[in-house]
Amino acid sequence: MKDIKLERILVPVSLSGDGEDALKQAVFFKKKMGSKVTLIHVTPAASNLKSLVQTELNKRLQARAMVRLIRFAKIHFKGRIPDYVDLRVEVGQHVSRIIEIANKENYDLVIIRKNERIEGLVGKFKKHSADKIVQEIICPVLSVKDRWTYRGVRNILVPIDVRRQSRDLLNWSVYFGKILNAKITLISVLSVKIELEKSLAYKKAKLLERSISAEGIICEARIFENEGEDKIESLLQYAKQEKADLVLAQAAQEVLFGDSESENFTSRLLHDSIKPVLRLGSVRARYLKGLLGAQIPLSLTVEQLVSDQIEVES
Repeated sequence: MKDIKLERILVPVSLSGDGEDALKQAVFFKKKMGSKVTLIHVTPAASNLKSLVQTELNKRLQARAMVRLIRFAKIHFKGRIPDYVDLRVEVGQHVSRIIEIANKENYDLVIIRKNERIEGLVGKFKKHSADKIVQEIICPVLSVKDRWTYRGVRNILVPIDVRRQSRDLLNWSVYFGKILNAKITLISVLSVKIELEKSLAYKKAKLLERSISAEGIICEARIFENEGEDKIESLLQYAKQEKADLVLAQAAQEVLFGDSESENFTSRLLHDSIKPVLRLGSVRARYLKGLLGAQIPLSLTVEQLVSDQIEVES
């Protein structure tokens, strides 16, 4: 089995008070896996100014945003920010900056709060923006919409695509099953007229079930027969019916031309599921990063920003 570690978690927050769920989810994983958590806020850059003036103004914007981020974290943690939490402020375009940082600095997990109504960073996670983050970040991305796993993770739902390699699903199912002591529920849809036990959907689901069970994890495979119906819609409906605490979804695997059906399913699952959805690592994003490269963003430490803010206000 692949050695999986979630040592570094990146959590974008908007400072509007609605990043709470993503942060709570990160703290939950920290307690289970000993992760370090980086809270990041991206503030829009000053524009239409001369270079020197713009640079100075951007520093002031960063400093002020850092003061607000510290306040946000202290409120959440009731006065004292834990040692496992780092605070970071960047200047730039929200979505592209988050993608750049997550990929260049090799984070193990990014957790976003999916809510289109909120202003600021999270408010910019409209449908196409959330899809962009999920598709272009290399590491796994966890989308928390209405419910984070405050009651723990007892049942993990894993939709299976018979056209795709499943080693990543197997590895992550075993990892979470063991570390969270969770049951794994595999679901697949048989959409063609064929005897169930002779179908690829059945054989693949049962193979995964045996492999996961062999690791000492409770696992159940469910295959639904929906001949002629929309396969993606069927999977989404069954996912909604299952009493799962977390959903695992594969990323698109075609590195050059995309995998429209897989992307469509992941996108619809991301936007429709009220449960947290974990999109596993992206093969295509990793390929494009190697092809195009990425730049390290400018950042300031907490100490630098607070010092600058004191000078600005004095």
